[in-house]
Amino acid sequence: MDYFFMSKKQRLLEFPSHKHEFWEVLLNLEGEGTAVIDNAEYPFSPGTIFCIRPGVYHSKRSEEGFVDGSVLIPDFCFQKEPEDVYVFQDDERQSFTALFNVALEYPMNPGTDVYAERFLRSIADAMQNLLSHWKNTSAYSPEIQAAQKLMADHVEDPSFCIDQIFQLSPYSPNHFRKLFREQCGCSLIRYFNQLRIQLAKERILRNKATMSISEIAFQCGFDDPYYFSRLFKQLEGISPMQYYNNSKTPRPADDALDVFR
Repeated sequence: MDYFFMSKKQRLLEFPSHKHEFWEVLLNLEGEGTAVIDNAEYPFSPGTIFCIRPGVYHSKRSEEGFVDGSVLIPDFCFQKEPEDVYVFQDDERQSFTALFNVALEYPMNPGTDVYAERFLRSIADAMQNLLSHWKNTSAYSPEIQAAQKLMADHVEDPSFCIDQIFQLSPYSPNHFRKLFREQCGCSLIRYFNQLRIQLAKERILRNKATMSISEIAFQCGFDDPYYFSRLFKQLEGISPMQYYNNSKTPRPADDALDVFR
């Protein structure tokens, strides 16, 4: 398994500066204090979530003590974004905290049980989807959000046409394309392709042992598996098969990992 859910379940006054080779999603469960991330200070309280890029030093301190949990993820949803740290606050229903607790308390060992590994990976995916949703809804106009939702709803549909998006917009297609690029940083078609490739990556990791690359491509909206493979390599830098093989390669342990076990 190439990601880790961890928590000491112990109240700490301070955690020393350290870094990871993976992205760390750090969830504060109890207490208030200050986190220092890349020499900048961030206040935290119960439900504060820090998403920290690999190689970025960070520490936490609190006068009253704190309890936190951590998820280390190598292939994180924000890895192509520019910032080294992203900060969120869990919602009133504690949706993110609930997902973390389900994963942390799952009784089966993902190292020996393939179904446990798949279940925990689905929890990690759900956590990333929630973070992406929070990030996107705060950054985009209603028209852009509607387009994003339409694409997400049809990501598996090979008959979906990008032109259908323009029916939702009061703007001309050319003006809407310009707005989309300004707010999302890429074209409509590239955004949609990235959605499909992200879905394909998740399904390759889950299903490649029982499904062919062509079958996975079709499930992700691609009629042509050769086009899928070319697009995958264009966006990810490696082929779908290389991506799958890399996921099976054992990764070295992180220096700070034992502290949380």
